[in-house]
Amino acid sequence: MNYIVGRSVRIHEYAHGRQVAMKGLKDKLGSEIGAAIALVALSMVALISAVALAVDVGMLVTARTEAQRVADLSALAGAGILAIDPSAEAAARTEAIDFALLNTVQGDLAVVLPGDVVVDLVESTVTVQVMRIQSRGTPVSTFFARVFGVNSVDITAVATAIAEPVGPESGVDCLLPIMLPDRWAERGNAPWSDSDFPGVDDSFDPVIEGEDPSHYDDDGAWDTYVPPGDGVTHPTGYDATAIGTRIEIHEAGGGGGGMNPSWYYPWTPLNDGSQLEKTQENGPGGARYRDRFTNCMRISFVPGDLVLTEPGAMVGPTRKGFKALYDQDPEVFWDELANGGNGCPWRPAHTDADGNPVVAGCDYISPRIRAMPMFDPREAPANGRKTVPFTNFGSVFVEAPPSGSKQPYTGIWLGLLTNGDASTKPVEGLKKYIHLIK
Repeated sequence: MNYIVGRSVRIHEYAHGRQVAMKGLKDKLGSEIGAAIALVALSMVALISAVALAVDVGMLVTARTEAQRVADLSALAGAGILAIDPSAEAAARTEAIDFALLNTVQGDLAVVLPGDVVVDLVESTVTVQVMRIQSRGTPVSTFFARVFGVNSVDITAVATAIAEPVGPESGVDCLLPIMLPDRWAERGNAPWSDSDFPGVDDSFDPVIEGEDPSHYDDDGAWDTYVPPGDGVTHPTGYDATAIGTRIEIHEAGGGGGGMNPSWYYPWTPLNDGSQLEKTQENGPGGARYRDRFTNCMRISFVPGDLVLTEPGAMVGPTRKGFKALYDQDPEVFWDELANGGNGCPWRPAHTDADGNPVVAGCDYISPRIRAMPMFDPREAPANGRKTVPFTNFGSVFVEAPPSGSKQPYTGIWLGLLTNGDASTKPVEGLKKYIHLIK
């Protein structure tokens, strides 16, 4: 009996102890679950805050990238104006501002003010700032950061583009294999005006002592050519005033009188070893001549260098050469209304090699912009081969092929590539390399 009572007591004590242990375990588990819930809650807040921060930061990085893109393109557009006219400060600033308005930053128009554009005519650079800032009422708005009291953020992007001449300062390379007579004055005295220069059908008639001018000249006055050079105040040749002029390029010969301003003459480097490579790849011949329209000769020239004229007009190779040159970049065309009404080679909107969209704009690095040599019209090439010196070099934009086989090709005059002194950097014209430097 005592045994049974003792056992009952021990069982009771064991049950009681178990209940106490279970209660302690439950209390402990309840405490840990509560702590875990609190930790999860805090973690969720941190996670949501991090996600919110990532969304806002990503949006601001995108806005900054878009602003930089606008700054880059606007600076390049402004520098493109300086490539045509190195003194056009106002036009370069206007082009940069107008180009910015063609783009957006976070869905809003990218507004660039005149004070945001710095044009340096000495260095031929254009610097553009694109700003979305509080003081202008255009900051970039945030989303989740508003919870922390940050409603907007200022962003600024800056870019600088330069228009610098291409090629060595000791000469001009990549010349077209045709040369044109430099411009002369039909009548009048220096300084010359537009009405003094020849039209397409005017012939060059230099002074012939003792002759009646009406017997030779189409306007009853002897023609005058003043070449460029040191100390020359008013040369008659092509210069910055002729930028944008459309030049017809005809086969030499035909018509009345002497040489016309649009007559082209094929040429080849002298076969004297100083201008030709050992392979003679730059020598005379129709196939090599045609190839030079699309592949540059690996030599440079300066004013005064002598070259050799081809014996014939090379009519077929010339037309094929121009056509091949056009086919390298057929999308670009001359837009008379672009560039503040001065015109420019215009490239329509397109996608780049990576598939990114590129807005329309002036394009000054098209392969259809080429250097063309000029010669003294008093040194008119005769039949057969003749050595002729170059007087200067200009840049032309080659337009689309003519519709008829008898119609001339045309080129738009873009400016001089040298100023007559080969030891100095060219001061006007193309071909110039437009690129970002900052």
